[in-house]
Amino acid sequence: MAKDSGRSLIRLLFWEGLAAAGLVYIRLHPYADHIWNLNFFYNALFFLLAYPLLYVYRWKLTDGCLATFMWPVSFVLTWGLGASAYLWIAYLLLITGSPTFFAMTTHLLPLGILFAFVYFPLIQPLLGTSKNYLTLGGLFWLIFYSALGCFFGYETGWFLSKKLPSVQTEHSHWLLLWLGLTFLGTATGALIAQRREKG
Repeated sequence: MAKDSGRSLIRLLFWEGLAAAGLVYIRLHPYADHIWNLNFFYNALFFLLAYPLLYVYRWKLTDGCLATFMWPVSFVLTWGLGASAYLWIAYLLLITGSPTFFAMTTHLLPLGILFAFVYFPLIQPLLGTSKNYLTLGGLFWLIFYSALGCFFGYETGWFLSKKLPSVQTEHSHWLLLWLGLTFLGTATGALIAQRREKG
């Protein structure tokens, strides 16, 4: 683990640059659904403003009275960026034409709860906004184990779909279960990677 003083400005600029590019793309290629188009647009704006605030807080304000005063703000930003990451993933699924997009926007509550298990061990370290900052080497293993977990979660869903067709009584519920298994597999892989890094 790198110390907070070792956090990289490059990572901050990288994610901010991607968010800015995404915002421009949303403006140039609006989604047919006006409400969701606004959701994605304002989500991009929120990320551009909230992400650097939380990043700098984790980097420079981890100790002292100011850190205590800013803690409620960091708490709100942490969960807000979790919701933002969920919407960014939904938007990526939309522009790639994945039918999973509709499951993510239809079943917001259950998938949002499951997504929290992915956001904290995987996405936060990638963004550099977790309490423990991972170096590039740590990020490699984090991505590697998370990808393995995602694969096994997805394959478990595929196995169940072939061996237990009776569970597919409702297609939307089945897709929800499949996504849940994929999320949980990804989260498990991320947790294993973090334990490996600490060990």
